[in-house]
Amino acid sequence: METETPLTPIAPVISAQYAEIALKGKNRRVFLQRLKNNIGHALKGEPVTNINHVESRLLIRLADETRSADVVEKLRRVFGIQWMSCSTPVPRTGDPMADLGRVAETAARMARRDAGSARNFKIQTRRSDKSFPMSSPEISALIGDAVQPELDIPVKLGNPDFTAHVLVMAREILVFTEKIDCHGGLPVGSSGRVTVLLSGGIDSPVAAWMMMKRGCRPEFVHFYAGRSIEEADTGKIFKLAAILAGYAPRPLILHMVPAFPYEVRSIGTIDDAYDMVLFRRFMVKLSERFAMRENCLALVTGDSVGQVASQTLHNINAISPDVRMPVFRPLVGLNKIEITDISRMTGLFETSVEPYRDCCSIRSPKPVLNAKADTLLEMSETMNMADAIDEAARTSTRFKIGPDGPLER
Repeated sequence: METETPLTPIAPVISAQYAEIALKGKNRRVFLQRLKNNIGHALKGEPVTNINHVESRLLIRLADETRSADVVEKLRRVFGIQWMSCSTPVPRTGDPMADLGRVAETAARMARRDAGSARNFKIQTRRSDKSFPMSSPEISALIGDAVQPELDIPVKLGNPDFTAHVLVMAREILVFTEKIDCHGGLPVGSSGRVTVLLSGGIDSPVAAWMMMKRGCRPEFVHFYAGRSIEEADTGKIFKLAAILAGYAPRPLILHMVPAFPYEVRSIGTIDDAYDMVLFRRFMVKLSERFAMRENCLALVTGDSVGQVASQTLHNINAISPDVRMPVFRPLVGLNKIEITDISRMTGLFETSVEPYRDCCSIRSPKPVLNAKADTLLEMSETMNMADAIDEAARTSTRFKIGPDGPLER
């Protein structure tokens, strides 16, 4: 008895569909090039033979089909891709009926492999090439007639258990059985650079991730307890930065800054009720200096209005009245449950909840709720915050961080 040749486990062409980039008009080419470059960086070392832009999608062709699953996992971290599919291409020959015959055979074999315990199915056809002589419903019906005997289950057009997709393009027809959702957004680097105040908690890493999704390339500033980086237990911060670096095409920069220069000037000078909000002002003003030095265009914090006492509207307003660049707070309208859900989804949560002696956690537990900007400015003068900022900047340490951790110091 002749044994049927098994279908390749995973298709050799990955179709990456973008969405928001399609709305960019005359600037679309710039965003597409950035996306293509980011995909190239993400797949460095993988057996990619070609990345083509074909009819509103990027087609990634692989020389080694067994690497498809790993390539998909890497592509899921590339912002700008809305969804993707592992597809089997059927070249068009100029004979539409012969081409559809091979598509039907391919779809039947893929359905037999992937349908599992589905009780019904449908064929979903879309024609990017409208010159194809058959309509989408006609193609679906023809392919369905070939697939139905293989599955022995009925067709159901509304909300079926299993769907085989057929995409008719100018030079080939793609067949796939799964649409893999991605994060969408804009390619990292397409919107400019921002400086992120990175803590050891849940919120600020999520804020960084959300700005990366909007095309921003982050640089991180973290304030640690102690006089020197050698004294600080900062492994958790490097891990958080490394996770975020996994969503970027190139390594990211992390500035590690001692809180000691602030603390020695504030102790005995600043009332406990104002210690937290004044320390946050110190962090923002120093981060602004780094941002200006590194040509970043905005600051990013993990503030959510009213989540903690230091994040009342009065305090948020009082902390940074003289900051000369935008301060973005992407979590401002989210509650803790929503922020935590994003943290879990992005792979940040398990690291974010590890024990850590964060600078903010050792400040006064009962901060003032309605600080005034003038009051904080006066206190800044009294404690000589300018000198604290100078010393902290001078004694900070700059690291380059990749997905596997620090690369250089």
